[in-house]
Amino acid sequence: MVKMRLAILSFACCNPSLAAHDQRYVDRIKEAANAAGVEYELEIVHATEARMTNQHNYMGEIMPLFNKYGQAVSPALFINRSLQLYGGVPTVEKLTEVFQKAQRAIEQGRL
Repeated sequence: MVKMRLAILSFACCNPSLAAHDQRYVDRIKEAANAAGVEYELEIVHATEARMTNQHNYMGEIMPLFNKYGQAVSPALFINRSLQLYGGVPTVEKLTEVFQKAQRAIEQGRL
């Protein structure tokens, strides 16, 4: 089984009250990954870091949504550098579904 590379794009650097959402996201990811039977590596990338370095390409995908909805797109989940979810902390059930779908795409070489 291949490990998924997960990244939460966080706007807590700009709005510290959003940090609580990031922690809830991390907790739900653990539960959903266990339910889906997937292995993963997780990092939290702050929007400021993503904008200031070339290490991440997350802002390119999220900026059109950010320009339309503002910080409401936060937090956003990327799997293998591909935007999968944005705008709040999803349920464990939704994350489990997303992980299972992503795992199939990875196995088929599409993600």
